[in-house]
Amino acid sequence: MEKMKRLSFLLLFLFVLPIAIGQLPFPNNKVATAPEEQKYMVYAATPNISESEEELVNEDPEPDQSPDPNQSPDPNPIQQLQPSTPFNVLMLYTHSHESYKQVVAETKGLKPTYNDYDDQTNIFGMQEMMKQYLQLNGITPSVLDFDVMAEMVNNGKKFHQAYKFVRPVLAEQLTKQKYDLVLDLHRDSVPAKATTLVLDGERYAKVAFVIGAEHSGYKSNLAYATALSEQLNQMVPGISRGIIKKQGDDVNGIYNQDLSPMMLLIEFGGIDNNEQELERTMAVLAQAIAKAFVETSI
Repeated sequence: MEKMKRLSFLLLFLFVLPIAIGQLPFPNNKVATAPEEQKYMVYAATPNISESEEELVNEDPEPDQSPDPNQSPDPNPIQQLQPSTPFNVLMLYTHSHESYKQVVAETKGLKPTYNDYDDQTNIFGMQEMMKQYLQLNGITPSVLDFDVMAEMVNNGKKFHQAYKFVRPVLAEQLTKQKYDLVLDLHRDSVPAKATTLVLDGERYAKVAFVIGAEHSGYKSNLAYATALSEQLNQMVPGISRGIIKKQGDDVNGIYNQDLSPMMLLIEFGGIDNNEQELERTMAVLAQAIAKAFVETSI
């Protein structure tokens, strides 16, 4: 019995001894501690990060400017149109005193007559209205500050000399600034039946494009006129009467269009059109210019 007690004590001593030795402050003994939680740095370029992580790491204040290929285009780009570089349009009025009899009558309180020209109420005086509609469509308009017919009177020139008279003034202006489109605006002499469109209860002044075919580069002018005429009729069917090519005897045949491949002569309504019809057409013309030339390149 005594031997059994001694054996049991020896076994217990041998079991406890390693544990006791491990707690003593020997050099090779280290205190066991719980492992520290591993920390990670998340970079902005790390793929497959969660939405909550993306909010934390995306500290760049500038949004991504690359287009989304799945995003639908703006359904009405005209209202949002702001070209990154100005689209410059120069307007001039070679026959600056061409007038509209209804507008003259309303302005001066006179009975409408078929007087073709008025030195005060005329197409040259509509330039501010035309500029405003162009500006509304993101276009930068300028006007050749030269009342051609008034200056012709002062210099004793005749009506048929108008294109020759304005030519050096226009040519000088074209050397001062680059223009994306040059419009020479006129009033046609044909009556209301030819120059008025009634569509869906609205009345419009029709436009026509005159191209001088007697210079070597006229096909460029023709291309611009065709693009704009087609765009107008897509928007308001019938508002453009189309293109009138001029060449041969008893016509100018050039109309200074050789000075710029982007120059167009526009017959803007006729002598019988009133101010409301003209403004309604100008609103359409400005939008058509933006659609044909600013949004796309010819």
